[in-house]
Amino acid sequence: MDNNITLLKIDDKNIFSYKVKLLQSLKFHPDINRATRERGLLEEIIKLTQKNKTILYILKNDTEILGLIALSASSVDDIPVVQVDYLFVDFRYRKIIIEDIKNTVSKYLLLFAVNVSENIKQTIGVKYLALYPDAQSDTLISHYKEMGFNVLNKYWLVIKLK
Repeated sequence: MDNNITLLKIDDKNIFSYKVKLLQSLKFHPDINRATRERGLLEEIIKLTQKNKTILYILKNDTEILGLIALSASSVDDIPVVQVDYLFVDFRYRKIIIEDIKNTVSKYLLLFAVNVSENIKQTIGVKYLALYPDAQSDTLISHYKEMGFNVLNKYWLVIKLK
């Protein structure tokens, strides 16, 4: 793969230049119900980014967006956390190891989120990287547990920061 893989930080100052591209170029799940859910969540994350309530990171190669992750500060059960607001991988790249990053897109983005969270922990009090698996999907929960997440409570999965 000769493509240049980059990670772009998108916030309230530059989201407008990416909004249409995100909604038009990403490939969602072929099941119409899942695709509608994924697109709706993406639209909500774009709104949160516009309101400066989350920061969006886009992983792309020279020609395509591979995936994205949105992060914010939050608390779960009165525990300060960095929250994964949304993790999305373009349907064409799900479960595929990308040679240039030597990982799947989802794992790469989550490792990036752990790294960001550990850096934040050096400055402010956070204990975990936390995420809420969409619709409490057993498949997603299993996938995240394989990546090192543990159950915090009935709804949330976390990785304890170093």
